[in-house]
Amino acid sequence: MPPYRIIILMGALVLTVGMIRGENPISTYWELKDSQQILEETVSGLQHDVRSLEDEIYKIEKSPHYAHKVLRDKYHVTEAGESIVFFAD
Repeated sequence: MPPYRIIILMGALVLTVGMIRGENPISTYWELKDSQQILEETVSGLQHDVRSLEDEIYKIEKSPHYAHKVLRDKYHVTEAGESIVFFAD
């Protein structure tokens, strides 16, 4: 019997015994792969959010007009003597 066949048979035997004994089953591997994919997507989304916030910070720091607009629109900051009126939809 060629040596590569012996190695393949030994590897298959080790995997089979491991699965029977419950050590490192294949299902655990696939669960971990799924978890890895979910975590990678989450990290990617968070990195996108960080870039967006960094862009927003840059715009606010570089433009006083934009900073004033953000304060008025997002945080409802008013000038002296102004009132805010909210309309129900």
